[in-house]
Amino acid sequence: AVRRRVLRHSAVAAGAPSGALAAVHVEALDALLTSWHGQQEAQLPGGVRAVRRCGRLHLSAPPPGPPPDPPPDPPPAEAPAEE
Repeated sequence: AVRRRVLRHSAVAAGAPSGALAAVHVEALDALLTSWHGQQEAQLPGGVRAVRRCGRLHLSAPPPGPPPDPPPDPPPAEAPAEE
């Protein structure tokens, strides 16, 4: 039970939203540690990825995306008509 709490805390610390992290995700992390048979990785909510390398579990968040585009400039004001 303690191991699963630590795994859940680690996933949240890596960027997985706690509200979206379900028992199935924690079980996938646990399987990477306790019953590893060459599984490649576990995908977690928030784009967090878990892999086992050299007997250790590595959690990584996705790289940040590009910044949002700035809003477009407003159209120029029309000049008053000359008479």
